[in-house]
Amino acid sequence: MGAWGPKLYQDDVAQDVRDEYKELLKIGLSNEEATQKLIKDNHYLINDMDEGPIFWFALADTQWKSGRLLPEVKEKAIQYIEDGKHIKAWLDQDPKLGLKRKVVLEDLMKQLNTQMPEVKKISQYKYFRNDWKIGDTFAYQLNGEYAKEKGFEGRYIIIHKIDDFEQKKGIDKDVFPIAYLKLTPDSFLPNTLSEIETCEYIRMNVNRWKKMFEYRTFVWETANRFFNKLTFLGNYTITPPADEFIQTHAGIPSAIFTYKHFDQLILEEYKRNKDFQF
Repeated sequence: MGAWGPKLYQDDVAQDVRDEYKELLKIGLSNEEATQKLIKDNHYLINDMDEGPIFWFALADTQWKSGRLLPEVKEKAIQYIEDGKHIKAWLDQDPKLGLKRKVVLEDLMKQLNTQMPEVKKISQYKYFRNDWKIGDTFAYQLNGEYAKEKGFEGRYIIIHKIDDFEQKKGIDKDVFPIAYLKLTPDSFLPNTLSEIETCEYIRMNVNRWKKMFEYRTFVWETANRFFNKLTFLGNYTITPPADEFIQTHAGIPSAIFTYKHFDQLILEEYKRNKDFQF
């Protein structure tokens, strides 16, 4: 048995069934659709004499707690509790734990035979897909308290999209922009490619082994309050930094920033890495 204790969810199969069922509801399937898909996807597990009962116990418990217990799921779970084979396997392996497991399943059967709660709302996934094109370039003006304190007020962070970062969510994905970041030398807003090219790249990380720098980040943000602060400069092909080390592990850039602390986090990286010498 793939269990580490007698409780219902002290078991890999039970946890997977619970989580997969909830995931199917989050992506928008109805209760019946989610149940049928879960059964279809776990056909071989269900037919296993040891793991099959666990599937039905976990599904019945999860559905009951969410106010969605289907009659056929309840019937299967109770059938496996009443036939006693599952408990016998536990008792044969460890009588002490077997008795605890027996209590757990007796409690489950009592629960399934009582009035279940009202249907609980399951929030469905909302997907975010940044629609910037490769080469789109924006300016973000630094005017937060940290920027003022450190003498950067009024200068601009230039955000230049170079790729997409895809983050799996359910059966779909969110899409965020991977970007290079630059810093203007003053409060003058660049208007041409040549002006953008003269701006200093912001180093996001130091790779001491390669004696190079990581420059790429992805802008992990969905709030309009962030995007409304950006000024579109145009779509450009900008010369990449010559001393760049590209982090290829899982395709994830080395740093992640969000709106709430955008100014401070970026400026901290800039100051930390600006004058680094190998």
